[in-house]
Amino acid sequence: MSDALIGALGLGVEIAGRRIIDGVSLAAASGQTLAIVGPNGAGKTTLLRALAGLLPSTGGLKVAGHDPRVVDAKTCAQTRAYCAQKPVSAWDYRLADLGDIVGDPVGYAHWLNKLQLGEFADRRLSELSGGEQKGAHLAMTFAALAEPFGCVLLLDEPASALDLGRQEAVRQAIVSFAQAGATCIIATHDFSFAKRCDAVVVLSEGRLVAAGEPAIALTPEIISEVWGAPASSER
Repeated sequence: MSDALIGALGLGVEIAGRRIIDGVSLAAASGQTLAIVGPNGAGKTTLLRALAGLLPSTGGLKVAGHDPRVVDAKTCAQTRAYCAQKPVSAWDYRLADLGDIVGDPVGYAHWLNKLQLGEFADRRLSELSGGEQKGAHLAMTFAALAEPFGCVLLLDEPASALDLGRQEAVRQAIVSFAQAGATCIIATHDFSFAKRCDAVVVLSEGRLVAAGEPAIALTPEIISEVWGAPASSER
């Protein structure tokens, strides 16, 4: 785990007396993309939130050289960025104002344009579709890491609710962050995307079933065992 930009050793999460993540270990280095896959209820979102330090957990955890469960908020914000599957805001901000929240209005405007949302800068979140709101929060997440090198990007179903053009823009952004030296961890149901990542972690009922390069972790046998469906039915 010492050579990894993000690493978990025997990570466990318990919520309301129920073990949601059970002894998961994983590691990824700078420049790598890692997909977390599994059926509904496998624990993908819980694992991602635990890796971000947003949930109490047991076991070893290091993210960009720090344990996000104990490091100060400023250091954590400088070294990792997280976007939820369904991000929400307590305030009905104008899109243009969200750049001030992340502290980089120029960078945020750049990503807003990349995600084809620049023309909506004067609109409020309530005036946008669900996919457009997701795109705005993704733009905030990307802008939060002005210098990707040595940082960790954690995205939960980043392409969900987005149209095809924005989906491809998000995929390109993930690749560009990895090429710039970040580690990108993506929870996803998208097999085609997962197979383009450097590594895949397969979860089932909170446990690690397989891990490694896509060809190793997503064999027809593993897909059949975990999803209960033939490989030909992959999405």
